[in-house]
Amino acid sequence: MPFAVRLDLDPPSGSALAALIDAVERADADAMTPRRARVAPHLSLAVYDRLVPAAVTVSLQRFAERQPTLAIQLASLGLFPGPPAVLFAAPVVSAELLVLHRAYHQATWASGPRCWAHYLPEAWVPHVTIGEDLRLATVPTALRNTIAAWRPRPAVLHRISLVRFHPVEILWSTALTPAHP
Repeated sequence: MPFAVRLDLDPPSGSALAALIDAVERADADAMTPRRARVAPHLSLAVYDRLVPAAVTVSLQRFAERQPTLAIQLASLGLFPGPPAVLFAAPVVSAELLVLHRAYHQATWASGPRCWAHYLPEAWVPHVTIGEDLRLATVPTALRNTIAAWRPRPAVLHRISLVRFHPVEILWSTALTPAHP
């Protein structure tokens, strides 16, 4: 089972995506959504085939203690075409978001896990998954539904978690330091 390190959206930000999640679920009864996976909407920093959770959590804790919450702007919808397809909300790729991502990888590099290549700095496409495992035949309807429900929105990344999936099992999680105004 793979592992992921993710940044969870705070509850108000996650709730604001409910209409988009509904739109995907109406289009594809089999699509995996955050609601169906019973997880908070989130942005993944890294995915691994294997790792030793105890070794990584030490690095994660040190990283979390130095990392404040981060306000982002979800500015567009995107699609990884698959198959199977993934529909997502895309944040503005700010300097702060890229610095956070690079700092995460620098902080955990010594723990030894080998990250999937498309989650490494210079290859990462930050995204908040709205629906995954979409069947190609349902993608046009899912896109129409989500476009109708879409509007740009602010969001806050407030918690970092280490999970094993599918099914999703939270192995470690902690809140990020509140940002100073």
